[in-house]
Amino acid sequence: MPARPRLAAPAALLALAVLAAPARAQVAAPLEAGGVADLTGPRALGLSAATGIVSGNDGIFVNPGALAARKRYSVETLFAVDRRGGTTVGKYGGASIVDGLSAPVTTSLAWVRPLEGAQGGDLFVGGLAGPLAERLYFGAQARYYSLRDEVAPGVVEHVNAVTADAGLFWELSDYVALGVSGFNLVPSGHERVAPRSAGAGLALGSDTSVKLSLDWRADFDRRRDASGKARTSNRYAIGLETMLGQTVPLRAGFMEDETLGTSWWSAGVGLVTRSGAAVDLGYRQSLKTPDARVIAVSFKLMFLEM
Repeated sequence: MPARPRLAAPAALLALAVLAAPARAQVAAPLEAGGVADLTGPRALGLSAATGIVSGNDGIFVNPGALAARKRYSVETLFAVDRRGGTTVGKYGGASIVDGLSAPVTTSLAWVRPLEGAQGGDLFVGGLAGPLAERLYFGAQARYYSLRDEVAPGVVEHVNAVTADAGLFWELSDYVALGVSGFNLVPSGHERVAPRSAGAGLALGSDTSVKLSLDWRADFDRRRDASGKARTSNRYAIGLETMLGQTVPLRAGFMEDETLGTSWWSAGVGLVTRSGAAVDLGYRQSLKTPDARVIAVSFKLMFLEM
């Protein structure tokens, strides 16, 4: 067995560098429902930082390039609830398929439907991902929004738009990985539903023991200044994942969120069986607004290349 690298000191320095990064001057943003723009799977939700990790179907939401890093076939369902106080401001259902076994290029398809809240309709995502070089992967995907969005009480905007995402994932070694991704890169004119964003992530550690992840993400047009001009807002996150007995993954994370004007702590747990069936649960809680929280759960069937 190779000796495991000592990650504690560099990991602590990197975490401090990310979380202490200076924030841009912003007009204060009220906490609001994230909606489809912030939807993700329970693993990424529990970690808060997932751009640089080997993703399951969560990669559709955080880094399409990471979908090609492992040869597998995975079918996953998703259910998420966004609450503010005693009110459910958003409820979402969906499903996704990632196929990296049938062809040299990994294909992915996802469907999400808002079930309750200010948004309704459907979001479809389809993509391709594959290797550019040894341990370097690139993914691209198209998004089709067919939604109604209640921008104000009694004021509904109908959204029919096509845009695109892209991501790179690079495994520098068995213990170090980098990720870069961008979402809604083609302007659609519907920034509330399809905001442009980009991010980068670093992961240190092993998928089978302990992994530390660090993320930065910028939203380019969701926040506005006093004159109505779009201003970039940033998110900085750190996450930790450990695997107990190759069966139970435990996750925790923290995010400083300029976009929604709050800080979040998060946690997650899963159960993986030898048959390939798995359940994941993720939870995110605002530190500044105690009644703001997001819960996501998924059930998946996964088959790995032997």
